[in-house]
Amino acid sequence: MKRPLVAYCVLAYALSWAWWLPILLRGDVVRAGDPWPTHVPGLAGPAVAAVVVTAAVDRGAGLRDLGSRLTRWRVGAGWWWVVLGTAALALLGIVVAAVTGEPIPGADEFARYGGVGHIGLVGVVLVVFLANGIGEETGWRGFAADRLLRDHSLTSTSFRVAAIWAGWHLPLFWISASFRSLGPLVVGWAVGLVAASVVLTFMYQHGRRSILLVAAWHTAYNFTSATEATGHVVAVLTTALVIVAAVSILRHERAAATSA
Repeated sequence: MKRPLVAYCVLAYALSWAWWLPILLRGDVVRAGDPWPTHVPGLAGPAVAAVVVTAAVDRGAGLRDLGSRLTRWRVGAGWWWVVLGTAALALLGIVVAAVTGEPIPGADEFARYGGVGHIGLVGVVLVVFLANGIGEETGWRGFAADRLLRDHSLTSTSFRVAAIWAGWHLPLFWISASFRSLGPLVVGWAVGLVAASVVLTFMYQHGRRSILLVAAWHTAYNFTSATEATGHVVAVLTTALVIVAAVSILRHERAAATSA
C-alpha cells in the first residue's frame, strides 16, 4: 500500500459516515440520555480503520505494536494526574450552578450523554472511554499522528491531524443536538479541537506513545464539555485552558526548533 495514511483517512470516514449519514437522511437527531438514534457505533470508525490498514501494511508486527500501545499504562504518574485533573474540571458544573442559582446537577446529569441511554455514571464513562477514547484515539493519534511524527514536527503533525479530525465530525453538526446547539460557539469548538490535537499529540509523543493515555484524557475532556451537568460555560472554560496549554506547547516546540 503506497499511501497508508490516505487509505486510513478514506476508510475511517467511510466507516463512521456509513452509520451517521442514514441518521441524517432520516432527519433524526441524537439527544443526551436517549439510546436511539445514536451516533456511538460510528465513533469506532477510526479504530477499525487503524487496525485494517495496519494489518495490510505492517502485518502481524504492526498489530502487535498497536496492541502494545493500546495497553501501555506505565507512562509516569504525572500524566495520569493530568487526566484526573481534566476530569475534575467537570465538577465546575456544580460551581457554576451554585453561582447562577440554578439547580445543583446530580449524578444523573453527569451521566446524560448524547446517544447513550440511562445506564448510570459508571456505564456512561465506560461507553465514552471505549467509543470516544479508544474508538477515536487508536486512529487519530495511534495511527495518523504516529506515522506523521516519523517525518514531521509535532506542530505540523498536530495541525494535519486536526484538519482530518475536524472534517470527520461534519455529519454530527446535522445529527447531534449538542453540535446543532453550538451556533456561533462552533468557532470556539474548532479552535478547541486544534488545541486538543496539539495537547493529545504532545501527550502521545512524550507519554511513551501510549494510546491508553490519550484515550483516557480524551474521555476526561469530553466529560467536561459534553454532559448536561457541565453545559457551555464549563465547556468554554475547559477549552480555554486547553488552548493555553496548546499555545505553551507550540511556543516550546518553536523555541526548541530555533535553538537546534
